[in-house]
Amino acid sequence: MRLNCAIITLALQLALVPSDASSAQDSIPKPRVIATTDGEIDDHSSMIRFLLYTCDFDVAGIVEVNSKYQKNGHSKEPWLENQLDAYEQVLPHLRKHNPDYPSADYLRRVCRVGNENIKDLWVAPPDMETKNTPGEMLIIDTLLDNDPRPVHVLSWGGANTTASALWKLKTEYPKEKFDYAVSRIRIYCIWYQDGGGGWIQTNIPQAHINEAYRWDNVWDYESYDNARKPDRPSANPPEIQELMKPVWQDTHVKIGHGPLGALTPQKYISEGDTPSFLHLVNNGLEAHLDYTLGGWGGRSAYDDPAFPNHITDKNLKDDGDRNKMYWCWVPAAQNDFAARMDWCVKEFKDANHAPVAKLKGASVRDVKAGETVKLAATATDPDGNKLTYKWWQYADADSANATVTIAKSDSLDQASFVAPDEPGKQVHIILEVTDNGSPPLVGYQRVICNIQ
Repeated sequence: MRLNCAIITLALQLALVPSDASSAQDSIPKPRVIATTDGEIDDHSSMIRFLLYTCDFDVAGIVEVNSKYQKNGHSKEPWLENQLDAYEQVLPHLRKHNPDYPSADYLRRVCRVGNENIKDLWVAPPDMETKNTPGEMLIIDTLLDNDPRPVHVLSWGGANTTASALWKLKTEYPKEKFDYAVSRIRIYCIWYQDGGGGWIQTNIPQAHINEAYRWDNVWDYESYDNARKPDRPSANPPEIQELMKPVWQDTHVKIGHGPLGALTPQKYISEGDTPSFLHLVNNGLEAHLDYTLGGWGGRSAYDDPAFPNHITDKNLKDDGDRNKMYWCWVPAAQNDFAARMDWCVKEFKDANHAPVAKLKGASVRDVKAGETVKLAATATDPDGNKLTYKWWQYADADSANATVTIAKSDSLDQASFVAPDEPGKQVHIILEVTDNGSPPLVGYQRVICNIQ
């Protein structure tokens, strides 16, 4: 596994934390995000979930665009406005559970329309008919502002508006401004749904871009067998399919959970765009620092030296399964979503909230081959629920050939493993802390060991 700038950044952040501190999690700021959406029906469902996580990240913009599937976009329809109105209705309840939810008025102020011109779908930015859209300018202004945090630009549809923004920065702004802006962008593409993603990859190689593929048949319209295309089976195992079916959607989202959930337009879970923001959820995995680490939003890897900042999940398999990197996290993500939907209508005491784990010691460590690496953490639960613990090796994300044995893997503060004799390799260890609430929720921590 390549140790890239994000890991180095994380290591530097951790170095600022005293060695006896319980965790560096509190020192890592919220991620910033701009969601670009083509307004497809599944985007409507993803946006409902997105709004319930706006306490976990800072929304810099929501931009309506088009794609090869939604060629004219949907900004002329009030679907987003209707959702923000419903969000405003449940906001007083949501803030009882987390005061960081933004106001509906704030979210309305950062909504824009980008390029929805069907003629520009496969046209390079210099030749586009439509330029300087409000959405494009919001992306530019955000990338140039004084906030030092990276900006996660999510492409739920096409990336033409983002491509045009980068082209304008490259050709109309001083080089130092372009360099500053492009160093901060983190693009997560749900496929390349127009010419924009490929154009960025080839023409703005400085930009970090994730071309995600393997969410297909996990989170989309084939999330369970016979959902839409009986001849195209779901990639999800049967137990995961149960979490995507109409009965789950009705029980936990559409019925009895307030006006926002009631706007869900689909009969079952088919949210092809949701993986793009699951890395940003404040669950302790901190995968937004580096998408190659793996987490709720999948796992990617560098695939072509010619494009040093391009990553993709196209060629990856976890345990020989090309989709497991997504579906293995679905139970935790779905339970968490169900709890957020409860927040829309329930008092704090009547709903569940995720436990919080904090490491003892650094998250990134240099260890010697043969060294016994101690694993310890603390954990709290906002609701006083009983907690269980599990340390496990995320072998698909690390580079070690060995499978390590974790002694006392169910102990919060007495687990350990012996670092394998593989200098230059990494071992990734995940801590899961699960409560016994309804639904059961999980908090995580991650330890990355560099073997010397």
